[in-house]
Amino acid sequence: MLLCASIPSVATAQFGAGDNVLGVGVGLLGGYNVGWSGGDYSQSPAINLHFDHGMGELGPGTWGLGGYVGYKSASYKARYLNYYNYDYRYTWLIVGVRGTWHYNEWHGDKWDTYGGLMLAYRGVSYKDHTDYGRYGNLNTYTYSGSGIGFSGFLGARYFFSDKIGAYAELGYGLTTLQLGLSIKL
Repeated sequence: MLLCASIPSVATAQFGAGDNVLGVGVGLLGGYNVGWSGGDYSQSPAINLHFDHGMGELGPGTWGLGGYVGYKSASYKARYLNYYNYDYRYTWLIVGVRGTWHYNEWHGDKWDTYGGLMLAYRGVSYKDHTDYGRYGNLNTYTYSGSGIGFSGFLGARYFFSDKIGAYAELGYGLTTLQLGLSIKL
């Protein structure tokens, strides 16, 4: 992003009909966490990809339609008193359709501010491959669940050039806050 910020340009970020913006980001704050500690615990960042297409004017702003995909995983491995070898793994996947409304009359040309709603499929899977060694058992329990739900979000993009910018979104997806790179296509 620093490289993009150093490129001199007169950026106009106002989102309008026919505009296409791709966002690639990482989630922070809250969201899907399992609360494990100790042992060999790891989790991937909550990564997301979203797309926004400017459909047309709606009141004093522009409305957009697009999609969202988000993914995160967490795993835990530990040994307990030479008896058990714990091995757990969670994965989360969100795939959704987003509607946005962009209102940009109150600030400079480099900003794009918006809010929106998302209808999404949320899937989770859990795998337990604990080895109870001494007792001769290997647990191979697997669970998956899914559901469809609505969520809302608020966001802002700041464009360093005509095509490249950064964004922040606050709302419910994989996490409460998402930060990333925006690219006008």
